[in-house]
Amino acid sequence: MQKIAIVGGGISGLSLAFYLQDKYEVSVFEKEKWGGKAYTQKVKDYLLEEGVNGFLNNAPKTLELCEEIGIEVIKANENSKIRYIYDDKLIRIPTKPVEFLKSDILSFWGKLRVAMEFFVEPICDREESVEEFANRRFGREFTRRMMVPMLAGIYASTPSKTSMNAAFPKLKKIECEYGSLFKGMMKLKRGGQPSGELCSFEWGMSEFIEKLKSSTKANFIKKEIKSLDELRDFDKIVIATPSFEAAKILGGEIGKLLEKIEYNPVAIVGFDFDEIKPVSFGILSVKEKSLGILMDKYIFPNRNAVRVMVGGARYPEVKDLSEEEIIEIAKEDVKKITKASFPKFTWIKVHKNAIPNYSLGHRELVEKIFEKASDMGIYLTGNAYKGVSFNDCIKNSYELAKKIKEEDG
Repeated sequence: MQKIAIVGGGISGLSLAFYLQDKYEVSVFEKEKWGGKAYTQKVKDYLLEEGVNGFLNNAPKTLELCEEIGIEVIKANENSKIRYIYDDKLIRIPTKPVEFLKSDILSFWGKLRVAMEFFVEPICDREESVEEFANRRFGREFTRRMMVPMLAGIYASTPSKTSMNAAFPKLKKIECEYGSLFKGMMKLKRGGQPSGELCSFEWGMSEFIEKLKSSTKANFIKKEIKSLDELRDFDKIVIATPSFEAAKILGGEIGKLLEKIEYNPVAIVGFDFDEIKPVSFGILSVKEKSLGILMDKYIFPNRNAVRVMVGGARYPEVKDLSEEEIIEIAKEDVKKITKASFPKFTWIKVHKNAIPNYSLGHRELVEKIFEKASDMGIYLTGNAYKGVSFNDCIKNSYELAKKIKEEDG
């Protein structure tokens, strides 16, 4: 049986190990904690996610994996469908066309400009930023009110810094196939909301990680790998670390390419208040240093805190601040947005390299990186390349495992 080394014990590395365990002798190396940023801290009576708090159940591979390892998936309650943005005032995000027409999320002229999307010519021969795409198809008011908070929530980024082609390839494909997003959505019988329901696990994301690890026949080794020389005894090598860590391990020309993938810093601040409103999934902001407030306590069982995301591409200086300074920023923004003050519980986790930013040129850069990796006889996986979500990581690991097995016949 061939021996395969997987460097990195996050979602990508662990799910890959699961998919390879039937054909290979697998060893997984991790220098810090299993699960990476998919980690749930229990502090006093509070469960706090250091990163992702759930996933959409529209991804078959994720649901299949949950079933295979025997973990129960729980759906968020109805509060998860209530979402707000903050732009000097709280505005509920409409979920239906009639609600959109009645909402004050856009002005009359802003709504009229959105309706003109039907008649905007597609651009399919070059890459665009999310800002350029949204301005062109929906107008600047829509970009500010909708895309700015959405990019903050998904990538901790801004529309100007993010590639539409790399970050939202499915939407770009719809534009080019149907000539308009609205026309495509109508023909595909989709609404404007993402398909699928928000799900998690009873005791947080770490419950999934622990179950996945216990269901995987592999050697789990707590060790930092600093170079490929340490893995000479393995037949195959997969690097499943963040790209900046992969750059240190691999060095050379591929290392320089990997270093070009930027990461956005994010601090997660946990609070509990005697009362905080509105009851909802959460609030994304348009211009504050805090990107948003996630009302975890209102959507999943066994949670009783809210989490505030501070920083991102909008405020990268967060990585240089003290924890006390970050907590004060979060407190002030929560007070401004919700009027809640004097938290009875406070917690913080700072990620100086939280989420990879899919900048202009990202897809071409990834192609070059993967070509170099192939020439070296190694494999790469993780959220730095072809999708940042929990679902993306599992799907990409499944596809890589299938590729490795097919290469060996």
